[in-house]
Amino acid sequence: MRIKLSIFFIFTLSLVAIGQRSFTLQEAVSYGIANQNSIKMTDLEIANADSEIKEVKALGLPQVNGAIDYNYYFYVPMQPVQDFISPAVYGILEAEGLPTTTQGPPETFELAFVQPQQLNLGVSASMLVFDGSYLVALKASKLYKELVRKQKDANVDQVKANITRAYLSILIAEENKNTLSDNINTITKSLNEVKAMYEAGFMESLDVDRLQLSYDNLNTQLENINGLIELSKNLLKFQMNYPLDEEINLSEDINELIMKFDAEADVADVVVDPNTRPEFQILNTTAELNALDLERNKAGYLPNLAAFASFQESLQRTNLFDNDQTGFLPTGLLGFKINVPIYDGGEKKAKIQKVKVNIEKVNLQKDEFTNGMTLQVKNAQLAMENAKRNLANRQKALEMNQSIYDRTKIKFTEGVGSSVELTQAENSLYAAQSEVIAGYYDLLSAKVDLDIALGEL
Repeated sequence: MRIKLSIFFIFTLSLVAIGQRSFTLQEAVSYGIANQNSIKMTDLEIANADSEIKEVKALGLPQVNGAIDYNYYFYVPMQPVQDFISPAVYGILEAEGLPTTTQGPPETFELAFVQPQQLNLGVSASMLVFDGSYLVALKASKLYKELVRKQKDANVDQVKANITRAYLSILIAEENKNTLSDNINTITKSLNEVKAMYEAGFMESLDVDRLQLSYDNLNTQLENINGLIELSKNLLKFQMNYPLDEEINLSEDINELIMKFDAEADVADVVVDPNTRPEFQILNTTAELNALDLERNKAGYLPNLAAFASFQESLQRTNLFDNDQTGFLPTGLLGFKINVPIYDGGEKKAKIQKVKVNIEKVNLQKDEFTNGMTLQVKNAQLAMENAKRNLANRQKALEMNQSIYDRTKIKFTEGVGSSVELTQAENSLYAAQSEVIAGYYDLLSAKVDLDIALGEL
């Protein structure tokens, strides 16, 4: 019986473990990168770019086609032909001095140039020998794949940022929950003591009511925090593409992340390099694609050369399977074709001008991005300095409020202080605790913003 119970207990624990998972921030980010549909879509775009490269390459490779063509004329086409035989015969007879009848007007008769059944077997090949536009298109297709890869990098950075912010929100809510739970334990003990003193006649019912009200308010806040944690976890699951109906836990706390992010380090001297940002790399690759597009349009003014060859055997018979009739008749052909652009109505010139405008636009976008990134970094630096300064001040204020609360509580317990003073001290302490927790979030949020701005998240 004990063995059966042990097996059941182990099985139950395994089901619980399967039903929920615990994640560090890095594990949550890795899970999101592996499972987010937006990133899977960019992977498909990369695979599609590979196919496009092969498609463009195929344009410059030999194209070989085979063909079998069978025709049956149930009405054989006829051509009206003037009688050219009789005049020739009469001419020969006259030349030899032989007697002839009187030659009448020329007659016409029907003549067929094809047999009722035709069978053609052939193979043809063609190849692009030279085309400047093709060579540029081949380079552009490979560069397009790099563009898609950089777009994936930008998408990955966005997923990292979304998951990090959602993770931090849960940690802050849980930190608030822990603080509320500690406060509830403290006030529960105080409430029990005051109730006992009231029953002994040393306290008024008003003192009990005030503590009871504080106790009820804290429990209401705790319920709200539990709901907020649930909502925040659902947001994190969504950002990770984690099943919404499964439990998820976090295995790190605020202090661990402050150390991991090195949030308290000096960030005054940071180097702003736009090349670290995938968005800027996308602009660089777009500029390269525009340059190739310009080259491709200019190459359109050059001639292009194509070579071709074909071989065909044709069988024409009244009865296709009558071997006494004429057999297959072969035909072979080799050639090349040069296409020389002469005048296109100004189409290429207009396209070249359009590409030049696009090049200027991308250059302006790069300048704008660099300025925006510099501003973003500076703002994040200022936010971090403010957050560190505010957190230090809030921690000092928390120590003072804790000291005031402790002294006020002692005075109240000894009967020399009022419940009003205790309630005020409690409220000030709770507000100071909330301010410190918010300060942690502000510091980490500013560090995350700085890492995002620097491309180092």
